[in-house]
Amino acid sequence: MTIRNRTSRLAEHIVLGSVFVLASSAAPAFAYLDPGTGSMMLQLMLGGVAGALVVGKLYLHRAREFIRSVGRRLRAG
Repeated sequence: MTIRNRTSRLAEHIVLGSVFVLASSAAPAFAYLDPGTGSMMLQLMLGGVAGALVVGKLYLHRAREFIRSVGRRLRAG
């Protein structure tokens, strides 16, 4: 294992441990969430899904073009 891999694994463990400690020690908020907040959260999630689909489509298009160009080069010889 290289030093870089060890460093990145250590950083990963530190971040995950910190997230776990902060998430487990959260106090209740006792906050009121009105219906507008729910619709905003729904829009946020749907926008994230739509964005992820667009990014996926772009990368799929790039992969197809790369495979086609390799095929053309192989056929051209």
